[in-house]
Amino acid sequence: MEKKVHILLVDDDEIIRRFFGSKLAAAGYEVIYGEDGNEGREMARRFQPDLVLMDINMPVMDGIKASSMMKDEKETSNIPIIFLSNEDLSIEEEKVIKELGVSGCIQKGVEPEELIDYVKKALANLAEK
Repeated sequence: MEKKVHILLVDDDEIIRRFFGSKLAAAGYEVIYGEDGNEGREMARRFQPDLVLMDINMPVMDGIKASSMMKDEKETSNIPIIFLSNEDLSIEEEKVIKELGVSGCIQKGVEPEELIDYVKKALANLAEK
């Protein structure tokens, strides 16, 4: 039996969590949720997901700060992160994202099928490494 792939979805918007979470679950992924960057970091440490989908703009701790901290912590440094965003990123944000080694950025308005394809490609790239 194939091992289930666990995805941690971190977003402060419950509607986004439910929508993307249901699409990911329907595609066969196990989804765990966090509501802000701090909770996302804790969940990543505890559950060691295969992939993290992280919103950038959140209260308590934003996704960039949380991701930076995750990349610096031994328990979570190898977990791939894909950012979710509603806005166009500034050149500075894009530079920071590249430096963090984040696996990519998806617009929240993306069609669910595109999100699933993106996640599949990201996971396939990891399997090759």
